[in-house]
Amino acid sequence: MTVVKLQGVSRYFPVGNTPITALDKVDLTLEKGEFVVLRGASGSGKSTLLNLIGAMDDPNEGEVFIHGMALSSLSDKQKSQLRSHYIGFIFQSFNLIPVLTALENVQYPLSLQRVANKEGKYRAAQALEQVGLADFIHRRPNQLSGGQMQRVAIARALVTKPDIILADEPTANLDSETSKQIMDLLGSLNRNTGVTFLFATHHDFVLSRASRILELKDGHIVKDEPVQHLNLVNQIALGEEVG
Repeated sequence: MTVVKLQGVSRYFPVGNTPITALDKVDLTLEKGEFVVLRGASGSGKSTLLNLIGAMDDPNEGEVFIHGMALSSLSDKQKSQLRSHYIGFIFQSFNLIPVLTALENVQYPLSLQRVANKEGKYRAAQALEQVGLADFIHRRPNQLSGGQMQRVAIARALVTKPDIILADEPTANLDSETSKQIMDLLGSLNRNTGVTFLFATHHDFVLSRASRILELKDGHIVKDEPVQHLNLVNQIALGEEVG
């Protein structure tokens, strides 16, 4: 089942009298259950692509479809509702609310959906258990490590049961060991829940967790490969035995 489709999508930003092209006529289809890694140097268009898919920004040309719905046909209110029900977000800076506990942070998007408080707390506690934080539900962000805060952010993205989760460099502020643990967790959640992941990163170790690799360069998708073609490369990069 197709979750996301982009047709001829371009996005450019005015800088003085010369527009800077962030994305140039991009075509892309994402299917249910894929774990897609989006690679590219800084400025290649990764965040712009995520913002367009997340209905946070509009293309100058082309069309973005979520479950067959053309985003250009939706009002701002309808886009907000679509984000609330179909799309989860994970950010590198966690974006947790400091005065709320882990449970309350995860429950917050459910409250925006007007989910009853009792059910919201139950679902938030379940999501935190999924990410290994059942014993930390009453702690505030300043009482958690960076890895634990990112797990709370992952639980918050999962709790609405979205169809796709957009992750923008979510391991950028974590040490290498914690980053690998977070990636293992995301891979496990992808397999167990069937949610589609689009994961923007510049870290090569992420490749081994992906089902598909996209590479952006100067606003173009220059590579689109299923991960089975890269298994040998991944093993060598990770220092694993081959053969």
